[in-house]
Amino acid sequence: MILTLKQEKTLIHMLLQKLGTSEEEADATAEVLAEGDLRGLGSHGILRLPYILRGLKRGTIIARAKVRVVKETPATALIDGDHGLGHHVATRAMKLAIRKAKKQGIGAVGVFNSNHFGIAGYYAELAMCEGLIGLVTTTTDALVHPWGGVEPLLGTNALAIGFPTEPPVLLDMAMSVAARGKLVDAMKRGERIPEDWAIDKEGRPTTDPAKGLEGALSPFGGAKGYGLAFVLELLGGPLVRAAVGRDVVGTLEPVEGFCTKGDFMIAIDPRAFVTMREFRAQARKFIEQVKSSRKAPGVREIMIPGEPERKMREQRLREGIPISDEVWGELERMAKELRVDIRAIKG
Repeated sequence: MILTLKQEKTLIHMLLQKLGTSEEEADATAEVLAEGDLRGLGSHGILRLPYILRGLKRGTIIARAKVRVVKETPATALIDGDHGLGHHVATRAMKLAIRKAKKQGIGAVGVFNSNHFGIAGYYAELAMCEGLIGLVTTTTDALVHPWGGVEPLLGTNALAIGFPTEPPVLLDMAMSVAARGKLVDAMKRGERIPEDWAIDKEGRPTTDPAKGLEGALSPFGGAKGYGLAFVLELLGGPLVRAAVGRDVVGTLEPVEGFCTKGDFMIAIDPRAFVTMREFRAQARKFIEQVKSSRKAPGVREIMIPGEPERKMREQRLREGIPISDEVWGELERMAKELRVDIRAIKG
């Protein structure tokens, strides 16, 4: 199934509103999920919609949540998401950080009692579009083993940092070598996985995705990736009244109760340090140095963070967004249960 951006957003909006969400909640969720698919980050795109719909039906995700600020200073805030749709709560959080940064030079906002928010880079980009630097991190269920350990104790804990440069720079990465979804996909296809992706229950590197799912994902970059995952766990957990380590639940199914993960967002105004002209000129010089540097054998182009996703986005805006048969089939079944004719979006 190939959908246009408008068709995907319409589909998501229809199904969410059928379960009582507000226009604002549905709009934010549709926007972020569709952006995930546009950028080639399908594990955080419409693939997540059935999880969201099931959460709304069982009451672990709250429609029309009463999102509120519970602690605040001129440059900081802590938000209680009331277990609402993570994409909507996170959008509000970053917009608040942006408003504070424009007044104070920097704004930092933490979130608890929320849900999976999709691609972290989307929220960093919200700041970038306002001429600000955006930094975003979030926690997940424990999936990654500590360096030298065997048990999954850390989340994949995405980190996104975006800069309002020309061209824009947007880093968006998880703390594991590979996403859990890639192991699930390999298992369904009957394929092996690279040895550095995961370990089995005994702590041995494995090429069997099923054993990797039973064991733990490996942190990227060895001890350094583990160290970064560890400190991000503290920023997205204890600092913002959210759970940490094994106590983080609800970002994966099956779900028994409310999601306990946390988010942490920062917006920074470069003008608090230098003029925007100076900042962009120096950044552009560096970007050009990197892109024009000597390439390794077989490499056609050196890309900067965010460039592959931008190219994919441009391609899919032209050619459409591919939706797998498996995902489309699940959406059709759920739409039928909700008495929504999703074929209408194809005209």
